[in-house]
Amino acid sequence: MSEVEQLRVDASELQQFTESIFVGAGLNAVHAGQVADSLVKSDLRGTHSHGVVRIPFLIDRLFKGGANADPQIKILREAPATALLDGDRALGAVTATHAMRIAMEKAQTAGVGFVAVNNSDFIGACAHYALMAMPKNMIGIAWTNGYPGMTPWGGSVNNIGNNPIAFAAPGLAQGPVVLDMALSVAAGGKVRLAAKNNRRIPTDWIIDRHGQPTDNPADLAAGGALLPLGYKGYGLAVFGEILCGVLTGSRILSEIPAWFVDTQRDIGNGHIHMAIDISSFIEPEAFKHRVDEMAMMLKNTPLLTGMHEILLPGERAWRVQQEQLSTGIRLSASVWKDLLELADRLNIFAPTTQQ
Repeated sequence: MSEVEQLRVDASELQQFTESIFVGAGLNAVHAGQVADSLVKSDLRGTHSHGVVRIPFLIDRLFKGGANADPQIKILREAPATALLDGDRALGAVTATHAMRIAMEKAQTAGVGFVAVNNSDFIGACAHYALMAMPKNMIGIAWTNGYPGMTPWGGSVNNIGNNPIAFAAPGLAQGPVVLDMALSVAAGGKVRLAAKNNRRIPTDWIIDRHGQPTDNPADLAAGGALLPLGYKGYGLAVFGEILCGVLTGSRILSEIPAWFVDTQRDIGNGHIHMAIDISSFIEPEAFKHRVDEMAMMLKNTPLLTGMHEILLPGERAWRVQQEQLSTGIRLSASVWKDLLELADRLNIFAPTTQQ
């Protein structure tokens, strides 16, 4: 199979397969389901850079001791609307899911919940946790710091994380409005996925180890750095360090190792999760109607030449999700090959695929 060949896997079967892999690596069924859910739903929304392509790295973290397969997450400090959790080196999806649930519980009584986490790990796509608030008629926010793979604005080497952030708000016909963004021009996962699939990248995504623009994604792992989303992206990344790192008592900047390289080391990064109860401000159905009205007002904007429509944040991912729920999740053959090798290693049955 060629490296650019695309396969399709049923979403529910991929979820079960992924859960089985993490159970085989030592997680209990609940935690395995949480990690699998974060990965498969990322693929379902078309965010393949944060999907099952990450499984081999996460399994390696469990096997080599960088992450704790049997964590005891505990609350260190608590107030009616806030909490600080110790993640006990759990895989990030486990701590982030736990934190977001507590944030929603607090929002139900206090109107807003703000939960911070330290002693954690890579959490994957922040949108997954922000979207957890949708069934509760809440607005969700998630933010994390991480390995310093990005250069500060004006710098020539990596010295700050791309510190992704996500917001999610419910709508009706529009679907949820979701902003999920790294504070670099492109997420590091997108660059590594391009390298995995032997594809070139735009020259404004990264610089090589000499500080020069490059279209070779392999230059990132060879000592290069992600470029920030301008000085504004860099400014937001700084506040990501303050809120997710300094405020939570977590590691910051160069104190954080690369989760996908130093798989034997604990990461110790931090993340924050917020839930806002819409009913504390406005009737939820009225809010959703208003979101749809806002969407139509934006979509009625006269278009630039060559443009076909105005999209809201997350709208393309919502469409991809609806399509892949019925047709199956698209995965590259090279990613699937890695998963099959891992399944064979763990003696786990893999689902069938379609072209």
